[in-house]
Amino acid sequence: MDALLLLSAWLSPLLVLLLSLRQGRGVWLALAALPALVTALMVPAGSQVEIPWLLLETRLGIGEHGAWWLFFSALLWLVAACYTQLWMAAQADSGRFRLFFLLAMSGNFGVILAQDLVSFYLGFAVMGLCAYGLVVQGGEPEQRRAGRVYVWMTLIGELALFVALVMIYQRTGSLSPSPEQLAGASHLEVGALVLAFGIKAGMLGVHFWLPLAYSAAPVPASAVLSGAMINTALIGWINFLPLGQQTMPLWGALMMVLGCAAALLAVPAGLMQRDPKVLLAYSSIAKMGTLVAVIGLALREPALAEGLILAVVFFAVHHGLAKGTLFIGVGLVTGATSRVGLRLLALPALAMVGAPFSSGAAAKGLLKANLSHVDPLWGGVLLGVLLLVTVGTTLLMARFMLLMNTLNGSESSPPYSPLAPWMGLILALLLLPVFGGLSAGSLLDLVLIIAALVMAGVVLRCKPGFLVGWIGCLPPGDMVCLLERQGLIIHRALKLKLKRLKLQREAWPVRCDGLPDLPVDSVWQRWKLRWNTRQGVIESGAVQATLWFGITLLLLRLLVTGG
Repeated sequence: MDALLLLSAWLSPLLVLLLSLRQGRGVWLALAALPALVTALMVPAGSQVEIPWLLLETRLGIGEHGAWWLFFSALLWLVAACYTQLWMAAQADSGRFRLFFLLAMSGNFGVILAQDLVSFYLGFAVMGLCAYGLVVQGGEPEQRRAGRVYVWMTLIGELALFVALVMIYQRTGSLSPSPEQLAGASHLEVGALVLAFGIKAGMLGVHFWLPLAYSAAPVPASAVLSGAMINTALIGWINFLPLGQQTMPLWGALMMVLGCAAALLAVPAGLMQRDPKVLLAYSSIAKMGTLVAVIGLALREPALAEGLILAVVFFAVHHGLAKGTLFIGVGLVTGATSRVGLRLLALPALAMVGAPFSSGAAAKGLLKANLSHVDPLWGGVLLGVLLLVTVGTTLLMARFMLLMNTLNGSESSPPYSPLAPWMGLILALLLLPVFGGLSAGSLLDLVLIIAALVMAGVVLRCKPGFLVGWIGCLPPGDMVCLLERQGLIIHRALKLKLKRLKLQREAWPVRCDGLPDLPVDSVWQRWKLRWNTRQGVIESGAVQATLWFGITLLLLRLLVTGG
């Protein structure tokens, strides 16, 4: 029975997809996520099923924390599917969205259930690439731009992950390495894992795709991107980094510095936004930055890794449920005719802040309890960052509620109101502290929250010009906008240079073989023209595809044969 449930959790999205394609219309998409939800509740930890004939002996199972990951991810996908089923009624190209939605869901569940390297990589790649179809669903220029940035970063991350998994297999000789076998990792292996999952987590420096993708994607896609898919980075780090087995102070310190910097810098970036979805994206960067720093600390302190990992898992579940609820609430409130949705939206916002007896307070309490045993220097730094993030999150949520109050009823009311499944998410968020331990939070946290709310109220009432002028000055994607501006300058310079070369070439005498008589210092141009004339023009896309295919075959050979 357990094996059947594990298989159904992974394959049910594909089965629903086949049924919808055969019928030529959408079926109830929530059916795709229900088996995963039942599996998380019914299958005990440690259960596995092996499929020897699939790939290189596929193994699916529920790991130590797998039930938590699977339960909240399946719940998010289920609510997003209910929203999607009703939202698609007004969409002309709903079939394409349904295709990518179900494939991404299957990939996400595959990442959680995978117990071997190949299955994990397959699920990660399917999830990442199919999410591109969700981002570019509308086909607008901004969505296509966000999709280009997203897919490039996804491909870089997947290539880094492929290299890391090949190195793990070569070193351990196993496609299902145990935690003990992960010890002895090289700097290159750990660096590839940090880069691959850092992109997915929105780590500082490779975070710029995240605000673009979240704002461009439709509401249900943004909910699963921010709530479920982003946490696959944490799953990957916990599964493949030698946490608790090997100390790597250099990489641990780097992750802590980048995580703390993201947690602090994302707050002012979010406060400058006018779009509530972009604001929530920067809030995700800040929260994930905190978890990146904790993972880095676990990499530095192997003796404390077990407790820190438990705190990260619970914090990620809280953040995923709260952020998914907020994103779906954006779609409900902007199209609602009443203020019921806006009032309910305050509950996940309070949970994000860490209000007393909320899931946020329980997550922070568990994290602080594990930080109390850490080295005073790093532990003090992380505790200080948590306090600053508490203030920053309060300001972000106050700004978010202000934006939502402005947008309430700004769109035409849809012929549906999927409040019931959304309220189910809110209920799960309210019940989460029961499992993590009720906590009123520290008195200092409460004081900081009240002070931040008072400060937000003063700013809102006074509206000083020097603050209002900053609103909207930072475009979504921040770094990518700077890179695009520099690229445009370089493009214009190259275009001008090529125009001058063309004018010079027209003035050059032509030799008897049909090639221009180029100057001596233009040997490269002469060789290029001769190759194109005598051998034919080779498209750059074909060259890139051939190189990519060759590298992939080489890495696959190393993976299967061990070199």
